[in-house]
Amino acid sequence: MSENNNKKTVRLRPKRKKMNAFESFISDIIPWKGDSTGEVVRKIVFLVGIIGLVTAGIIMLNFYVFRDNRNSEDAQYWADQKEQNATDDVITVILKDKDKNSSESAESEKEVEVLAEYMTYYEQNEDFVGWISMYPYIDYPVVQAQDNEYYLKHNFNKGYNENGTIFADYQGVINANEMPHNTLLYGHNLITNNFFQPLSNYRKQGIEFLKNNYMLNFDTLYERNQYKIFSVFLTNTKTEHGEVFDYWSKVYFESKTDFDNFVAECLDRSYFYTGVDLQYGDELLTLSTCDFSMFSDMRLVVIARKVRENETLSMDPSTFIDNTGFDENGNVKRKMFDAYYTTYGCEWAGRKWDPSYIKDFAG
Repeated sequence: MSENNNKKTVRLRPKRKKMNAFESFISDIIPWKGDSTGEVVRKIVFLVGIIGLVTAGIIMLNFYVFRDNRNSEDAQYWADQKEQNATDDVITVILKDKDKNSSESAESEKEVEVLAEYMTYYEQNEDFVGWISMYPYIDYPVVQAQDNEYYLKHNFNKGYNENGTIFADYQGVINANEMPHNTLLYGHNLITNNFFQPLSNYRKQGIEFLKNNYMLNFDTLYERNQYKIFSVFLTNTKTEHGEVFDYWSKVYFESKTDFDNFVAECLDRSYFYTGVDLQYGDELLTLSTCDFSMFSDMRLVVIARKVRENETLSMDPSTFIDNTGFDENGNVKRKMFDAYYTTYGCEWAGRKWDPSYIKDFAG
């Protein structure tokens, strides 16, 4: 056998061009010339995952940061506007009659006295009915529509905005001569501490926050009003979680018994007892916002009683009673609902507040 027949032919692959650091990084994450089929598939799957994460991040960033930052600017705007318009003047103007129970035309007009500083907001939006404040945390105009849906996703100027604005329950008549028995105000709980998010401090910081923030102000277009908080509670809205306390249905009370039973239920559920006395005929103010701290779609509710004529505004925070947590038997002090009892393996400890809080209470 000849020598030539014993030689093997060896074919060498051309050498790859040496990559710089950037090219090396890119070739590790995207399909590159010379990659095997498996390597190409791996890189494609990786890239799809990265694109999905980036997209989700942008959506979340817009929802929780950029969207709410726009609202932060609005909050400062309203605070500045109120300061600029502040005055104690009362003026007489002609306004549309907003009495929903009136037999007259909805477009009829009446001459009424209004607080001059609030006319600016009424002129911007005739749905304006008042101003809610809990200094320095809450300071906003309040509107009222023909339903409880519109202002969930519209701002004060009626532009579409998922932050919405604070609004009064449509069922209550708010005018120069009349107020609901219980004025319900709704506001979103926003991550940037806007609208009714500060109400969460009653739950998070507890009785110490309440001791410094036990008053609410709700001025209407027609008069200034102050309220003393008597109940703060968290409640369920889904029947699958158990009992639903439909506090939102009580804009008007049919009788003393109806009133007494309602405020008793509020006290049963309250984190605290402030000792505010209550009687049929008192005007109530309810602030309601969403809460997701425990179960989905819950409501954090703060309820206050209007300061009566010639009544002192001061209260003694040292007399406030903390009703949070569990008793010595492991039962929760405030009234909750089935899903809570099941989760924490407890029951409601039962009614403990002083019946004298409610005048002539027979419950």
